[in-house]
Amino acid sequence: MLSARLRLALAVLVACSLAALAGVWLASESQSPAPAVGASGFAGAVRPPGLPAPPIESLRDADGRRVDAAALRGTPVVYTFVYSTCEDTCPTQVQTIRGALDRLGRDVPVLAVSVDPRGDTPARAQRFINEQHMTGRMRFLLGSRRDLERVWSGFAIRPQEGRLDHSAYVVLVDGEGRQRVGWPSSLLTPEGLEHDLRVLLAS
Repeated sequence: MLSARLRLALAVLVACSLAALAGVWLASESQSPAPAVGASGFAGAVRPPGLPAPPIESLRDADGRRVDAAALRGTPVVYTFVYSTCEDTCPTQVQTIRGALDRLGRDVPVLAVSVDPRGDTPARAQRFINEQHMTGRMRFLLGSRRDLERVWSGFAIRPQEGRLDHSAYVVLVDGEGRQRVGWPSSLLTPEGLEHDLRVLLAS
């Protein structure tokens, strides 16, 4: 039989081993993969040089307020294109944006542009914002199809058309109102979006 001293030593050894393994696991869980950065310095796809963001003054948010374009100058703006009854790509995009803002440690303007003017109502838009826990952090922009088409065209976005899915895309606009980086939903990550926002904030 093992002596009391030997049993104690073995118990201490096992406890230390378990603690070390737990530390390694926690460290690996807390480390996020570094985004792949291209020669441009951005992790996302660079948009054509000097391409302006289309005017959005004709649109209103879920509270009926127009967007003050002048107030957006001097800061990056995140544009995403969603519809309020979407159950897959839209919530995923918005949660990724939310994660990027959390990692950034500060908010920047986030504008969600409707791709379904018939189905998106102010009440549905507000419910979508609430469900995504983005109240006060994102504005859901609504308008007539004619007004929205100008915005879709300016960002090269296909709207939701029956079973034909809309363009699941996120675009970053710089403080001078120029489109700088685009992210398809399939490649969008909180780490990459955070990185590109930091680049724009520093420029």
